[in-house]
Amino acid sequence: MRVLLSGIVVLLAALSSAAQEDRTQITTGNYRDTDPMISPDGNLMAFSSNRTGKFNIYVFSYRDSGTLQLTKGTYDDRYPNWSPDSKNIVFCSDRTGKGDIFRSSVTGESGFLQLTEADVMEEYPSVPPNGKGMVWARAEKKGLVRRSMNVVFSDDTPSGGLAVVLAEGDEPRFSPDGSKITFVSHRTKNNDIWVMNRDGSMQTQLTTDPKDDENPSFSPDGKRIVFSSKRTGNADIWVMDADGTNIRQLTSEPVDETQPCWSIGGYIYYTRAMGEGVSNIFRIKAPK
Repeated sequence: MRVLLSGIVVLLAALSSAAQEDRTQITTGNYRDTDPMISPDGNLMAFSSNRTGKFNIYVFSYRDSGTLQLTKGTYDDRYPNWSPDSKNIVFCSDRTGKGDIFRSSVTGESGFLQLTEADVMEEYPSVPPNGKGMVWARAEKKGLVRRSMNVVFSDDTPSGGLAVVLAEGDEPRFSPDGSKITFVSHRTKNNDIWVMNRDGSMQTQLTTDPKDDENPSFSPDGKRIVFSSKRTGNADIWVMDADGTNIRQLTSEPVDETQPCWSIGGYIYYTRAMGEGVSNIFRIKAPK
């Protein structure tokens, strides 16, 4: 029995090491780079960083190996996401004093269009593959220490303050075909990953661990969901089939690894803590 257990430990260690050997650091520096999101065409990475003080949106081009600072100012811009044609970015900003969703071209030349205007925090925008409408998270009330969030959808952007509440939850993301939305819900007293139809029907809980599961994102083929979880003590990157089965751990470092997104190039990008107040963006090969 002791020999068998020893062999299992060695095997698990080897698997973990193999996953970590593929890890590549994408950004560097003593600041917080976070919120990575790869464009649908795989050529660009949007992310937020406080390298100039407040959080701003940046765009890294794999073709040019250059980084463009898209937003500037004395306010925080976070959670960038892409239009299906990779030409526009939607993001959350507190430039209105409360948190709203804005849209910009990838170059920023056309300025910033405000898409939402509710008198509460609005964040985590996601645009369906047909480019019509948007889903995002909206706080129920203003000024809560732990905000109660709803996933809302509007067929029109700007929404003019009108949106349909789909579910209690946060961090919504469309599936590649636009038929499903994955999101985080606290309705079971800790954060779990859920999925529902585009219209809010068939809300299904995918994870049930007593530790928090967050940051879900579909694979490009819609068959799997990558997410972060604290089920081993600190936040690591995990993956599961889109129905909640076949859950596997992808990273196992003793630091928080969060906010994963899956690129068409066969990689998973994520935020990795590097120290107090410092994080950079890394990637690993996506599992087959």
